[in-house]
Amino acid sequence: TDSVPITLRLCSARYSLALLMFFGFAVVYGLRVNLSVAMVAMVNDTESHQSLNRSTGHECPAHSDNRNSNKNILETQGMLLGAFYFGKMVTPIPGGYLAGHFGGRIFLGGGILGTAALTLLTPLATQLGISWLFALRALEGFGEGVTLPAMMAMWACWAPPLERSRLMTISGAGTSFGAFVAFPVTGIICESLGWPAVFYICGGAGCLWAVFWFVLVSDDPRTHPRISEPEKNYIINSIGSQGSAHGWSIPLVSMMFSVPLWAIIICQMCSNWSYCTLLTSLPTYMDNVLHFDLQQNSFLSALPYLGAWLFSVLSGVVADHLLEREVMSVTAVRKIFTLAGKLAHLSLHKIFNLFLHIDHFKKQLEFFFTLTDLFQSTTIGGASGSPRIPNFLFISGLNLTWKL
Repeated sequence: TDSVPITLRLCSARYSLALLMFFGFAVVYGLRVNLSVAMVAMVNDTESHQSLNRSTGHECPAHSDNRNSNKNILETQGMLLGAFYFGKMVTPIPGGYLAGHFGGRIFLGGGILGTAALTLLTPLATQLGISWLFALRALEGFGEGVTLPAMMAMWACWAPPLERSRLMTISGAGTSFGAFVAFPVTGIICESLGWPAVFYICGGAGCLWAVFWFVLVSDDPRTHPRISEPEKNYIINSIGSQGSAHGWSIPLVSMMFSVPLWAIIICQMCSNWSYCTLLTSLPTYMDNVLHFDLQQNSFLSALPYLGAWLFSVLSGVVADHLLEREVMSVTAVRKIFTLAGKLAHLSLHKIFNLFLHIDHFKKQLEFFFTLTDLFQSTTIGGASGSPRIPNFLFISGLNLTWKL
């Protein structure tokens, strides 16, 4: 691909697909985090109007007679914020299996469209009660759970081996970009138009994206109506038979005893836990503990994901460059970038905690280090996306050079 001008490569069908996926994941992560910020406005609105039997205050210091009320409110918030993941954990495996057989276009587009349509119903569900809102958020997670596996199925047919890190991190970086944009925009909308408008605007954006997706995207380069012949031949020849549908059989025994597979599962699980915990709980922490107003809260909550977005895209480009120049093996690149992303942000976290245990520094530095630790750890952690995401394709048999 070195002989192809960079401008032509960026205007190609596969990079157009990566860009459309980028915006799709930006939308879907905006749909995921909008409740985290809007909930702060919803609680504050309840306090100011005293329209519900339950209310809470987060002034410091808190009154003792509000402690039980505070506890109940926080438990309810945690339940509602976690409802999304109750639905999300159900569909990735069956969604990935079906997407690999039927193609990822319908599952990725349908998952985002369904999540966006359900988001439009959030104000109505809020009026009906907590149980309705919990069920609605769980259904949203159910719909979004198929999106990442569907992306893998799409790239199995579209991504040449030496461009997988770059293409998949461009598309996957939409998650961090979506969080970065959604946090401050949600805060501004809540302040100016009211919290119900957040869900109407975000849901409408997802539905609009789905129109472009279904009109412009094909499951396979062979069926794409606008792809050039040189690009189609390049993709088909570089991927070969590896990009075909996987059939119905599943090698369960081999999977159960595959050490590389379990290594990837554990790495992904830990990464998702830390990422989703911050994504879901950071605005509540900024409100209840650090006592920022809504606009400050949303802006500061967004900062870590700006760095993660930029760092993940850069790491994908560097990883593919190392592979194209044959500087390192596939295995070495994957391991080095994964360790760099995870161990570096863990080290920063530990260093900052050492300072926080020194009484002389504690009061002065607690606030500064909390924000700095969040920003730097999430930013550097973005480097692990370039090996971690393509590993799903490598381990599935699309590249036999992977080994632990």
